[in-house]
Amino acid sequence: MIPAVLIRKSIDWVRHNPQFENSNPYTRCEEVIKACQTLFKEVLGDCDTTLVELACIAAYWLEFFHCEDPSNDENQWSEGLKKRAIQYDSFEDWQKWFIQSYAKVYKENNIWSGILMTSWAFTHQYELTYSSDNWGFSETQSYLPTSEFWRLEPHLNLVKDLIKSIWLSEIKQYEDLGFIVEEITNPYFGKIEGLGFDNKTVYLSYPLGSTRPKQLIELAQIISDIITPIADDGYRRLDNILFSDDHLDLTSFLSKTKYLLGSHRRFHELLLESSNQETALLQLSAEGWLVDETLVGGKTS
Repeated sequence: MIPAVLIRKSIDWVRHNPQFENSNPYTRCEEVIKACQTLFKEVLGDCDTTLVELACIAAYWLEFFHCEDPSNDENQWSEGLKKRAIQYDSFEDWQKWFIQSYAKVYKENNIWSGILMTSWAFTHQYELTYSSDNWGFSETQSYLPTSEFWRLEPHLNLVKDLIKSIWLSEIKQYEDLGFIVEEITNPYFGKIEGLGFDNKTVYLSYPLGSTRPKQLIELAQIISDIITPIADDGYRRLDNILFSDDHLDLTSFLSKTKYLLGSHRRFHELLLESSNQETALLQLSAEGWLVDETLVGGKTS
């Protein structure tokens, strides 16, 4: 089971549970943490409870600002937080004002940190991130709405397993060419659209004799773009060709996945034959492979 799925299910369950309808968003966040910790123990076994708490809080407040069906109290909290947070260019200034203004209710804990950081991040086009021991900010990333998650959920395991099989085949082809693929586990539970592949950082080292630096392969980003491309409204939506009428078109899915992953492999292969990136991109295009910004803007290490 993908950890991000357990977290999103817990959030949705708490948000729509009549038992908590008279509570407030802070209290619901507490309940999400409890529900997640129970689910994680039952489904995934022992894990870092601190990391689970941070992941739950980050996901809960992210959904809080993106939910499609906000309750009255969620609307009130959201509008109030956004109205105030946007006035502060510095997170530290926003935090200082909030702590002073809400001293009667504020506590030094991860939930309040999550509220403060997510509200400021949301209004300043950042996203709250977490690791096993701290919070941080990253550039804004698109969001998969909960309604889209429930459309994807029946197909998750099949899609994940098929992509894993295709990726393992890609690794074999890389290795046959002399490349080395290295996967490093991250202290991060990822996002639903990453299908669990974003809990690893993937590096590609070129064959011996090549002077090219180690390359970061944005595998989770590629997978996210395959199944949930970014729509015109900035949110991620299921690819309606692959998931027409909520049924998975296996032929189209397999073709698209192999094509996109194969395009990246072929690009790296062409870079071995030519030290000029532009030449490699032109040849890639001439051969009918995909040429996009993830190839041109690939990170090195």
